[in-house]
Amino acid sequence: MTDIMDPRIEPRSSDDLDRGTIYFKNVTRRVSLGGTRSLAALDDVSITIPAGSRLALFADGMETSRAFLSCLAGHDPISSGTLLVGGCSSWVIGSRMPLMPSLSGRDNADFLISVYGVYDDDTRELDFIEKLCDLGELFDQPLEKYSSGMKDRFKLALSLAFQFDVYPVMRFDGWNCRSEVPFMQQVKRLVDRRLEGRTLIAEASGSQSFARDYCTTGIVFKDGQIILQGTPDECATLAKEVRAARKDRSLSRSLRQHSDVEDSLEDTMNELLEASQPSTGSNPGLENSQDRNLPS
Repeated sequence: MTDIMDPRIEPRSSDDLDRGTIYFKNVTRRVSLGGTRSLAALDDVSITIPAGSRLALFADGMETSRAFLSCLAGHDPISSGTLLVGGCSSWVIGSRMPLMPSLSGRDNADFLISVYGVYDDDTRELDFIEKLCDLGELFDQPLEKYSSGMKDRFKLALSLAFQFDVYPVMRFDGWNCRSEVPFMQQVKRLVDRRLEGRTLIAEASGSQSFARDYCTTGIVFKDGQIILQGTPDECATLAKEVRAARKDRSLSRSLRQHSDVEDSLEDTMNELLEASQPSTGSNPGLENSQDRNLPS
């Protein structure tokens, strides 16, 4: 497999790439922190990911993983640079799924089939979704009536119903579920078949095991830049250290801010106390009043 850290090709458009190949060159994505503040979630990133790769993303903050996957899927624009994807990409699985709570499962499935379906006769994809989620009559009820478990089953079925060249995965809803073992065993067999020969980019910093189950290589981001390519285990070790260092920096910054606030409050209190202290001999009226109250 080609070294994914080596952007060895200079494509002019997506048509120059094999289906499933991903090309980042000097890509920056800034995200708003409110007001005039912003953060470079991706900072001058250059990487070529060959078709068929199974890549785990490790980052010191979820904003970086989210930006990488969202830009890859076309959800968000890049701020600068070049990003090309050979073939077609799925939506970010586990994030921003285009569903309408007021519509039924069937209506939502019909809508996605109209966008992503590959068959002129769409009954095969609809039948697949209905059978896999196995919701019975609830398939024709609004999603807002579904329990969280039902929604997970429905989203899993949607994610497996369509064939893409690239699968960006933030999380696979219900993947760690242990309460529906036969169902999840079936899902995992279908995932194996669906991902065969396709490109998988999966967020791996969280607690879900999906990326560890499928990815064969990984990259680590720090401050929006790639600092390591290696095995998932190597990346997980370094990512843990990077996140711990970031947490320590954040804690130190918070403690300094807290200390500054305490010092400011103490200075203000001292000023108030000094202002409330009467000067010696400055209030003869008070002294005379005290003298009148003395016993004779």
